Amino acid sequence: MKLLNNVYILTLLAAAILGACGGDDSGDAGAVEKGKLELLTHTWTVERVTQDDNRTAEFQNPDFTLTLGGAFRADNPAGPYTYTVAGTQPGLRPWAASGTWSFGPDATKTLVRDDGVNVAYSLDGSTLTLTFTCATCDKDNAKTGSAEGPWVFVLKAD
Repeated sequence: MKLLNNVYILTLLAAAILGACGGDDSGDAGAVEKGKLELLTHTWTVERVTQDDNRTAEFQNPDFTLTLGGAFRADNPAGPYTYTVAGTQPGLRPWAASGTWSFGPDATKTLVRDDGVNVAYSLDGSTLTLTFTCATCDKDNAKTGSAEGPWVFVLKAD
């Protein structure tokens, strides 16, 4: 009987511990995405653009800007969120005038544009670096060519 009481007490104790530790984490759902969205929500201006070669001059005069934004939604923390571009881009361009993006599988490193392009990102203070490869950029305009391939955008927050 004493053994049965000990088993019962241990079972209750284990249930209490597991209940306390395995509680509802819904308060933290999307915390990473919310924090990253706050850091990404800016108008970003070109510092440097490369695609095999330095192509910065093609994105200045007037300066290319990328505005990332959107209101955080706890019911869908990955997004979608919005982007718009303004300023100069080459005729065969790697960015649509506007669109949406979502956080990728690792919200600390990856965004996915609505055209399916995966964008690796890193933030260092007020500098945002975006790295992506276009396979179908300007598909809507039936253009192919110099927009396709690997791109690196180094941008500064305004």
